[in-house]
Amino acid sequence: MKQLVLGAVLVFVLGLAGFLYRYTLERPNVSPAATACTTEARVCPDGTSVGRSGPSCNFSACPLPNVDMTQLGIAFALPAGYAANLNALTEGDDLVAAYEKTSLTKEVPHAIVIRRYQIPAGKTANDVLLAETAYDTSGEPVRNMTEFKPIIINSKTFQMISTDRFEAQVHTVYYLPRATDVLRFEVLERDVVAWTDPSLDIATLPEHRALLQMLGTLQVQ
Repeated sequence: MKQLVLGAVLVFVLGLAGFLYRYTLERPNVSPAATACTTEARVCPDGTSVGRSGPSCNFSACPLPNVDMTQLGIAFALPAGYAANLNALTEGDDLVAAYEKTSLTKEVPHAIVIRRYQIPAGKTANDVLLAETAYDTSGEPVRNMTEFKPIIINSKTFQMISTDRFEAQVHTVYYLPRATDVLRFEVLERDVVAWTDPSLDIATLPEHRALLQMLGTLQVQ
């Protein structure tokens, strides 16, 4: 009688083991901790989009040419041909990003630079603009806000000023005032043949247009 019972138990155990083995093989490998992320998407500065992924369902990073500067709360699409120059950055400096593109004179590239200035207590954004802006060749400071030109780009109001036109170089600055700081976007454009022409419209220059295109993609978080 005991042998019969033991035999029945053995058959049951073997049958259960076989069932579990087959169930494991045929069942999709789904982790019990897996999370189904929502299908919403984040639109990147260049117009492409990314979804949520990973265990925390965070948005995936937007790929290049998109640049996400979380420390500044901004993102933008970098113009074609520009690459980061990390050697230009100095700890503690107001310079936060520098991008370069080869010009006709390879030793002197085009450059797009981003700086950030905190607005001191008791001061305004205009105070910062006047304190941080000077004409490159003469070194003379900008003394009045009338020397800036307000320009609206993608619903954001920038203060623009051209600080240099000298030896085929044009240097133009766009300021974006915010609540506690001011962002400065500038382009140094080389190879400007008509730099002495008083009627030159600098907004039509290729690298100036590249900066305007970048500012048109600017996302402020």
